[in-house]
Amino acid sequence: MHLPQHLAACLLTLFLVGASSAARAADPDFTAWGHEIFDRIERDLRVAGTDLYAEWYRVGKKQGSDLSADWHQPAGERENDYGRFSFVWPAGFQLLALAAAARVCPDDYNGRLVKFVDALDAYWEVGDNGVGGYQVLSMPSERFYDDNAWLALGLLETHGVTGEQKYLTRAEKVMEFLLEGERRTKGGGIRQRENEETESVVCTTAPATEVALKLYQLTGTKEYLAAAERWYAWLNAPEVGVRDPETNLFHQGAAVAEGDWTVKKGYRAYQTAAPIRAAVLLYQIKHDRNYLEDAQTLAAACLNKWVAPAGAFGDTGQWGGSDLVDAFLDLHAADGDRRWLDAARRMCAYQREFGRDKNGRHGEYWNVDRREMVLDEVKLLYIAPVARAFWRVAEWQKKGGSADGR
Repeated sequence: MHLPQHLAACLLTLFLVGASSAARAADPDFTAWGHEIFDRIERDLRVAGTDLYAEWYRVGKKQGSDLSADWHQPAGERENDYGRFSFVWPAGFQLLALAAAARVCPDDYNGRLVKFVDALDAYWEVGDNGVGGYQVLSMPSERFYDDNAWLALGLLETHGVTGEQKYLTRAEKVMEFLLEGERRTKGGGIRQRENEETESVVCTTAPATEVALKLYQLTGTKEYLAAAERWYAWLNAPEVGVRDPETNLFHQGAAVAEGDWTVKKGYRAYQTAAPIRAAVLLYQIKHDRNYLEDAQTLAAACLNKWVAPAGAFGDTGQWGGSDLVDAFLDLHAADGDRRWLDAARRMCAYQREFGRDKNGRHGEYWNVDRREMVLDEVKLLYIAPVARAFWRVAEWQKKGGSADGR
């Protein structure tokens, strides 16, 4: 029998924020949680005979089956409407999760990481313009700029794990694609889709800024730093308006006509998480505390908007859960403020305690108590961000982190 959610959440909060030696000794084993969730992904979503994963599969849909049973469909029944393999966006989350896991447990995950990232070549396509990029599917399909920005971040982390030049080279190829996207976008920033003229969007421009800054750190190429500064300026320009001056949260995007910008409003956590990480990178590169203070302002806004004291995160994993954990941990590493670390840990602990159904499967939103539920659908897009978040906190823990933030 489970405790009521509010009581269990209070106890969880007290456990996580305690700074006593007893609390440190009993600190959650985030690495074990990471292994556990990867086991779930492998069992549910790995496409047999390949190194890739399915988009989703339905649980217990066989006629007459017991939904409470942990029943698995054959691999052939896990296909989505667009082929055997997932869209590239959830594959990007899985890549980031594997990269983080490989930093914590290289013997367990280096090989899996390399096999997976190489298998993603199935999505790679060189366009008529001679510029390569990842398609949304592992078959002829459109290319999205935002998908490619997230994939490039995973490629750069893979390069960091393996030291292999080819992953850095591929990330630079993706950067060419992102720069081409900027040239195709009216007024500044980068739009989302290659073949559709739309507004400039934060979900492309912000992670592309991260990519450019990381590439600059690795290569010293000034063009990358210039692009990052250009995109960061667009994100924060008052005349564009995607950054809300009242909330310090980012809206979806903006379109320009005759010099005037119209904002497409709506907050998602990842739209502010990526600028936090970009600001931290700019602080590291330029040693200007204004960037660090900007990251702190944005992080405080996210904490206030989305993260409850017990760790319930009021959005989905793919729209900010793992991205905000990334942002909080990066900022904590830069300024030492344990608010950000505590928030990341609470978010993960809430997911582990409340976010799983009876069979250990995670759903979409990170503020739902699923302990008495049995989900009938599993999606890589929902579960891979949880894995990424767990492994990022495990990485902090491996470096000597404990419950008191040290």
